Amino acid sequence: MPKSSQAPVSTDIATRREVGPRDRQEDRVRTVVNGDGSWLMAVADGLGGHPFGDEAAQAAVDALPERISSPAEMAEAFGAANAAAWALHPEMRSPDEDLSSVIALTTLVVAAWTPESGLLVSWVGDSMAFLVPVSAGPGWHSTPHGGPMGFVSRGIGMFRASRGGSYELPPGHLESLSDDVPAERVDGWIGNQGLLVVLASDGLFDPVLMAHDRGWFGDDPDDLSLGFALPPDHRGSADAAADTLMDTAQFAGLIDNTTIAVARITRHQAASAAGEG
Repeated sequence: MPKSSQAPVSTDIATRREVGPRDRQEDRVRTVVNGDGSWLMAVADGLGGHPFGDEAAQAAVDALPERISSPAEMAEAFGAANAAAWALHPEMRSPDEDLSSVIALTTLVVAAWTPESGLLVSWVGDSMAFLVPVSAGPGWHSTPHGGPMGFVSRGIGMFRASRGGSYELPPGHLESLSDDVPAERVDGWIGNQGLLVVLASDGLFDPVLMAHDRGWFGDDPDDLSLGFALPPDHRGSADAAADTLMDTAQFAGLIDNTTIAVARITRHQAASAAGEG
């Protein structure tokens, strides 16, 4: 959806990381805020006991561009991140080169915003993305391991990857975020007090769910996503949301490396009204 007719937005971003019971921190996080209002944030999880998990996660986030403004650019970014991780240890590659090019060597979730294209989110593996409206009400969350063997398989603004290492773009993909989360719904969330975009490694999930006595996210349709874990008075800033989630996970007991990145997007209503006058 073109964003030129919309009032400008502001975004604040916060990150939190804890080692938990592990010997070292294998998660990696990266945030970029550009002068034109665009931004990017990413969380990469190591390979869960793999000897090079931290290296793979670092290579993945380092390979991402500072700006992603289309699904095609998102696909290219994931391809670059995966190639960088594989390049660290080429001896681990499959004899099937096409297969190695699309099997992820790290889990990765990326969110990007540009004024012209709005919000794009995609992921591979079991790191997850959550959309939590600041005004309360149901949100959205990604599905971990949405495709076999780590394919970049679905996401907001994204598409299914082919097995052969190329990324097929279906007709009309540029004009909507997806059937599950249409652009108008995201714009509505942002315009109505704002939207929290939360990226997290899987170390967050079990402690937060345990603390709130839930089996999984979205059990209650009124609290879809992480809404149950973020009371309305803890949604006023990215820092407040990140602190609440990490404090909750620590209180319940961390079982893994835990990394959180939060962006709070709000639209400048006053600027919009002034422009109309």
